[in-house]
Order: sequence, then C-alpha cells, then structure tokens
Amino acid sequence: MESNERSEIHSELPKYPHCAIICGQTGCGKTEFVLDLLEKEYSGVFKHIVILCPTIQWNKAYKNREWIGDVRKPKTKNLIIVNPIVKEEEKLQELLRIATKELTKKKDMLSELAFSGRHAEQSVWVISQRYNSVLKDLREQTKWLCMFYTKDRDSFDNCLRENDVIPTLEERQRIKEELKKKKHRKLILKTDQPTDFWLLD
Repeated sequence: MESNERSEIHSELPKYPHCAIICGQTGCGKTEFVLDLLEKEYSGVFKHIVILCPTIQWNKAYKNREWIGDVRKPKTKNLIIVNPIVKEEEKLQELLRIATKELTKKKDMLSELAFSGRHAEQSVWVISQRYNSVLKDLREQTKWLCMFYTKDRDSFDNCLRENDVIPTLEERQRIKEELKKKKHRKLILKTDQPTDFWLLD
C-alpha cells in the first residue's frame, strides 16, 4: 500500500465523535492499527476516546507507546482504556454521567454510551476478536469498521451482511480469501454515506 493511498483512506474516515469496531483474531495487529490511528491521523481530533479492550494488561502494543504510559492511568488525558471483562463499572458510569445524567441498567451501559457518547463529543472504538460478540446496539451505530482475518466465518459474514458496503457475494468471497493470505491485511468498511471499502496491507 502506498503512503498516499493510506492518507487518502484515513481522510475518508470521520473526524467527528463516532463509534467504530476493530475485529480480528489474536495477534493480527488490531491494537497496533488503532494506536497508530490515534497517534497520527486522529491525534488531537477528539475530546474523549474510549477504547474497550479485554487484553489491556497483557497486550505489548500499549506498552510500546510512550504517549500512553500505564494503561490504567494513561498519560494522555482524553484517553480512557477499559477492560470490559474486569468489573470496571465505575469507569463506565463516570463516562455515562458525562454523556447523560440518567444511568440505565448495567447491561445497557454500553448501549447508552454508543447512542449518547457522541453528544458529549466522545468516540467509542471497540477492539474485539469477534464481530458477533460486540453488542448489537453498538454495531448499529458504527461509522466505520476494520476487519482482520478471523476463523469465525459467521462473524465475518454477519459483519458484511449487516453493513452492506460490499455489493456482491463474489466480491465478499474474494476479499475473505485475500485477508487469509497476509497476516496484517485488513478490510476497512466505511459505513457512513457515501459508503466505501478498502483492503489494506
């Protein structure tokens, strides 16, 4: 991929508060991709960025970023990294108080953040191994997605069905085969109009 092609694609991604999902199996480069975006193209764009990632304690990608420091207390003040598996309900509640004064039940907290966060100028990017494991309410609010290769056929197919960006089944199958060929290859779906997609190395 040419560097000018990369910047052209990233200029197409929204620079206003939004939801995004980044999916792929362990070791595919999801976190590196997100941190590169935050460090470069999205540097200084958002007031608040919330990353939900279940591997924050072990993922070396966070440790290699000087601007993050300790993932539990990042140096960058507008960045909050939450492990959704660990009971960090207080962090989510604090974020929701910024977005809305009324808290909903625990299972609805992420939905509320997905729907209301943008009004408080907050972006929610979810890093996950499986698209199907991301809350449907959040999936419906995304402006873009990044899919790395995953062995979970249902998750990949469901993502392409739900987001209807790639027009034909033949093209979807071709892209799936291309993702298998190279470890850090990724598919970016821009779901905000005008929709578009890119296959990147």
